[in-house]
Amino acid sequence: MNGLEKLGKEFYDNFVTTMSKVTEDNINRVINLILNSPKVFVLGIGHSGMFGKILSMKLRHVEIEAYTVFDEINPPFKKDDLFIAISQSGNTSTIITLVEKAKKLKGKIVGITSNEESLLVKLSDAYIKIEKIDSNLDFNILGTLGDKNNQNLLGSLFGFNIYILFYFIVILIANKRGETAEEINNRHATLQ
Repeated sequence: MNGLEKLGKEFYDNFVTTMSKVTEDNINRVINLILNSPKVFVLGIGHSGMFGKILSMKLRHVEIEAYTVFDEINPPFKKDDLFIAISQSGNTSTIITLVEKAKKLKGKIVGITSNEESLLVKLSDAYIKIEKIDSNLDFNILGTLGDKNNQNLLGSLFGFNIYILFYFIVILIANKRGETAEEINNRHATLQ
């Protein structure tokens, strides 16, 4: 096995163990909130923000009116809209401030975090907890980014997990709505 294959195996092995703890009930609650909201706004900061943009884009491919927070062309957030907040710590100050604002505007909140004791979870109508790391695994390749307490390693693993999770959520939404691959493909951007 070459180095690239070993790296992929480290990501995959961590994914299998940590995501086995995510319940279908939590995923279904999130999907129901997405499907029953007039608009969906997604926010993550840094690494999580990149994956948040992917979620927003993919939701639009299944005809969910989705936006990424801080995009200048966003419509206003209104009552019953959904705010999906992605924060590994669940306590990122910018995210918490905007979650509180969305609550005041009578919106719903979904938290995606590794910290079940976080303020984000307390403010959320539904949340998905993603374990940071399978502490029984050795990260020989990824370990170059740091040890099991290092944010570079933990952020990489969290990012990989939410990337796959977001695709799974979009696939489940597409299935619930009876979307075909051709319909989804026809909504893909063409000015690229």
